[in-house]
Amino acid sequence: MPLAQHGHQLVGLDRSAAMLARAEQRAQRAKVAVRWLAGDMRAFSFAETFALIFVGFNSFLMLTPDDRWACLARVREHLAARGRFAMDVFQPDPELIVGLDGGVVDEWERVDPETGRAVHKLSSSRANVEGVTYRVWYDETQKDGSVRRIGGTTTLHYLYRREAELLLAEAGFEVESLHGDYDGNPVDAKSRKLLIVAKRRERGGGRERRGA
Repeated sequence: MPLAQHGHQLVGLDRSAAMLARAEQRAQRAKVAVRWLAGDMRAFSFAETFALIFVGFNSFLMLTPDDRWACLARVREHLAARGRFAMDVFQPDPELIVGLDGGVVDEWERVDPETGRAVHKLSSSRANVEGVTYRVWYDETQKDGSVRRIGGTTTLHYLYRREAELLLAEAGFEVESLHGDYDGNPVDAKSRKLLIVAKRRERGGGRERRGA
């Protein structure tokens, strides 16, 4: 919404009809226009190219290592000549993985500004060096005092810094910047984030040619 409020033309892509409907509601409240489309980041196709394509909030980690190639091929095809691709993922922390494995974490409790109802978030995870299976619960307190629980499970496939650099190079990109937090600090072993901005390389013989 902030990007749209600054006058940028945007296309939002998601597989979930419910998430797209919620996004449109927020756009209407913000009085901005965004083009929302149902689709898969491994197999999208538009007639236009874009100055910026970004995958935020760890969504890229939902792709299996094999599926990453298809996503990056689609991204590369849809970047304008001087366009950029941005990715926002967390950097795996071995100590955190071991310390939280199997335990229930009380993450937060707050009031949903859209409903005015108290929501309590809890999570649990099982992990190894390749990824984490993450289960989350949201307990929402109803007007009559009862609690409605919703939740789900997802698997995130880790992406390490060196792996990301090699992956992007092989997929036809050149990493332009790499930061460890939103303040622009460089990545080190203790950084919680991998914030990557890359540009398209001229077509070569690598896996950017995959037609998956």
